[in-house]
Amino acid sequence: MKTKAEIVRFIHDRGLVSCLGGNELPSFISAVLGKPWKPSAKGFKGWLDWWSLKISGERLQKVSGEMERSDDIVATRIFRNSKTFFSEKLWELIDPIVKHERELAEEQALSSLELRILETIRSAESIRTDRLKSVLNLEAREKTSTFHRCLVNLESRALIVGAEDPNPERHLHANIWQTWEHGTGAARRRSHLSYEESVAKLLEATLDACVLARDDQIRKWFKWSKATLSAREELVESGRVLVVGSYLVPSRVRQA
Repeated sequence: MKTKAEIVRFIHDRGLVSCLGGNELPSFISAVLGKPWKPSAKGFKGWLDWWSLKISGERLQKVSGEMERSDDIVATRIFRNSKTFFSEKLWELIDPIVKHERELAEEQALSSLELRILETIRSAESIRTDRLKSVLNLEAREKTSTFHRCLVNLESRALIVGAEDPNPERHLHANIWQTWEHGTGAARRRSHLSYEESVAKLLEATLDACVLARDDQIRKWFKWSKATLSAREELVESGRVLVVGSYLVPSRVRQA
């Protein structure tokens, strides 16, 4: 891909796309490079493979940030706790899941700190990482790792979404956080799907994007693993997904 328009079309066509790669989903970075790429033990040297690339005259890192902040794409860690771009066409599938996860949170499925973070973000509607730490009195260095683990857990449940601040102060690179509802305008949508239907449709959409996936790995894809395995049974029984050896394949791919 050589233009931002091609990147946007790529994400909407696939529905969900891994930002860096290293998992079953198609990769944003690999699509730009035109060859497989995944994070490796090379650390920052591995990032040099794409860090300086330009798309439509802009550095790829900036383009990635623009994708996060666009009106029809959102970045989450729903899939394997890894940053993933989701097209708006899948948002209504995720809405009932978020509602269910929020209800679980109220039943103490989250830690007290995670609940405080979630409530602070909800109350602020939009808040940057450094400000969030300050409000919660978590600026001490020894609290940093716990704070970021909490953010990742909330992201992986789709309860919050983040996008890098396009106007950082003092070269500060930090996310601006919102709840899923506020960040995607969920309050303006009405999903008639049940939680179970949403999980099944999201799993099917993910398998469509992957094309081919190991059957023994799908339980690791989402936080809601038990519901995912139930959805897998439903999709196989209905013929929408086929079992081919150790793999799952969308039936439309096999028929093609």
